[in-house]
Amino acid sequence: MARLLLVNARIRTFDANVPEQTALIAENGKISFVGDDFTVRSAYRGGDEVHDLEGRSVFPAFHDAHTHFYHYALTLRRLRLDDSHSEHSACQGVKGTADRAAAGDWIVGRGWALSRWGVNEWPTRASLDEAAPNNPVALSSKDGHAWWVNSKALAAAGITKATPNPAGGLIERDAAGEPTGILREKALELVKPFISSPPAQAVRGGLRDAVMQFHSLGVASADIFAGAMSRDAELEEGFRLFQNMEHAGELGVRLTIYFPAHDLDRLVACGFRSGFGSDWLRFGGIKLYADGSLGSRTAAMLAPFEGTKDCGVEVIPAAEMAAIVKKAAENGIASAIHAIGDKAVRNALDAFAAAKPAADAFGLRQRIEHAQIVDAADIPRFKQLGVIASMQPCQIMSDIDSAEKLWGGERSKRAYPVRSLMASGAVVAFGTDVPVEPPDPRRVLKGAVLRPKEDWTPWNEAECISPWDAFLAYTRGSAWASGIEDRAGRLVPGCLADLMVFNEDPIEIPVRRMADVTVVMTAIDGKVVYRKK
Repeated sequence: MARLLLVNARIRTFDANVPEQTALIAENGKISFVGDDFTVRSAYRGGDEVHDLEGRSVFPAFHDAHTHFYHYALTLRRLRLDDSHSEHSACQGVKGTADRAAAGDWIVGRGWALSRWGVNEWPTRASLDEAAPNNPVALSSKDGHAWWVNSKALAAAGITKATPNPAGGLIERDAAGEPTGILREKALELVKPFISSPPAQAVRGGLRDAVMQFHSLGVASADIFAGAMSRDAELEEGFRLFQNMEHAGELGVRLTIYFPAHDLDRLVACGFRSGFGSDWLRFGGIKLYADGSLGSRTAAMLAPFEGTKDCGVEVIPAAEMAAIVKKAAENGIASAIHAIGDKAVRNALDAFAAAKPAADAFGLRQRIEHAQIVDAADIPRFKQLGVIASMQPCQIMSDIDSAEKLWGGERSKRAYPVRSLMASGAVVAFGTDVPVEPPDPRRVLKGAVLRPKEDWTPWNEAECISPWDAFLAYTRGSAWASGIEDRAGRLVPGCLADLMVFNEDPIEIPVRRMADVTVVMTAIDGKVVYRKK
């Protein structure tokens, strides 16, 4: 196998014991040498692939700690409403799709957001009925915690005026008690079974597109979770496909998969433990939902949303969640808990506290996903319990207005407490939550370092972090969260040869320009998979 030699570079090793160097050698998928140009050039042998980087900076590749990668691949072949600015404009997109679809085919999409539309009222099934009279329609909100469906979708699922709200879910109703077409949290489960799988060709095409996009952004690894929009079998289908792709050498991105918590008994019966798999495809653990989201007003809060008596939705009772986490830990399986609101975060920490002896015995990496608002008393508990804060600062820019309105100015000072968590000694891992947000890591860095409002003034400046700390969270922090810190997140001998090259050094340029840097080369497993033309 040809070796990869990089020379005339600035190698940022991300390892305090190995200072910056100017050259490296990668062979057999790993870094074998980091040092000076003369030594590397002298080591050249026929067939080596040599790149003179002309002084450019080399970083460990990004590891996105929170994605819905498989679902994202599917969305690339589905209706996207990210650019819709009103209920009417979203329906125009639906109508265009319906005009091309056969009668009876499901129209599935995502991306609408009340905050982007500038309204407080939910859309209704009536507008979708007009846009797609012959097709059932299911449209996920941007955050994935609310669906907007039409009458045909409600009928397919058997949802009527008499249908009760499921535990942990809400069917929005009008004054007469009729479903309006908005389903929240666990109510989504009523419709999911009726949405058919997309054609295999479309799935593979979407996966190829997603992998190429990740490569162009310097992303080599991703942790995958089932999304609120996902059908129950969707991640299982993806896992089988990923195994086939790995066997054929076509996977392209290193994946760590977290299965839904309802699969726990089957995982235990099969003997799965966190870390099982290869450096390309690994089992991470299970995913639980403690609450909903800010945008859908279902985040579980210690105090009500501003101007209401509503404290959000606890998707699963705290005692039940603790029992699941404990059972998983006793069987060597880590848990990742989705927790947006401060009450959900506290419930998750309590669950991890009860399971800590078992988790420590297996060396599990327990995680809270999002942690968008945390009570001050709970900040030190992350470090004390060894719980990782898996955060997505790209959502700061999207959430400022909603947070100020729903949480209020004073309470919002505790939102996205990245710096506070880091200062407490907690491990913080960064990701995008794609497709909730675009997969571009630069938006994550921008949110973490600048937290910019529209006028570029920082929102809660006390929680801004340095560019260096942001990159550490997106490389070493994510590697730790996945349990591969011994071989990923650094550019030192023995580590995986996953790296990226920037056109400018993002650590040294003015911070406002940090989000404008460009990845010009990405290598994974010692092979160049992307070069900017």
